[in-house]
Amino acid sequence: MSKKGDKWIKHTHVFETTEDPYAMKEAPAGEAICPRCKAVFKDKRWVIDEELYEELKEIDTVPQLICPGCKKALEQYAMGYLYISGGFWESHKGDIMKLLNNEYERARNINPLHQIINIKDEDGVTVIETTTDHLAQRLGRALYRAYKGDLEFKWSKGDKLVRVYWHRDK
Repeated sequence: MSKKGDKWIKHTHVFETTEDPYAMKEAPAGEAICPRCKAVFKDKRWVIDEELYEELKEIDTVPQLICPGCKKALEQYAMGYLYISGGFWESHKGDIMKLLNNEYERARNINPLHQIINIKDEDGVTVIETTTDHLAQRLGRALYRAYKGDLEFKWSKGDKLVRVYWHRDK
């Protein structure tokens, strides 16, 4: 609210939200494990903890649930796209893929719901599909920090789907 003279003017903003259809509607009471990616649901969030996973998988009462990241990957529900193109990409694919893989592993250790769904080549452009918009942005920024070039972000209405374009010729 702001004050204009002796009258208060109320500002209202209508925010458009896009709910994730794969978000868990109801959390398990205790811990759970994802048999596909080996993530553990603990303290109301999914985490990567290999020791805890090995411990919990031996207990019959611990539910095995497919995590939302794996559901998106299995059903190919992408929320982020990274488009990589240019002559520099063609001549440095190996190094760039190592960089992207390292960044992906760092992101997964923070949030196991960040997953790469698919990597495909389309007319000289490589497209990486991700389960979250944040992962696509993170990969694009890592590319830009390491190799410069042109980086562009295009968000959908509601900001839940992002297309990240990275291009460098030389």
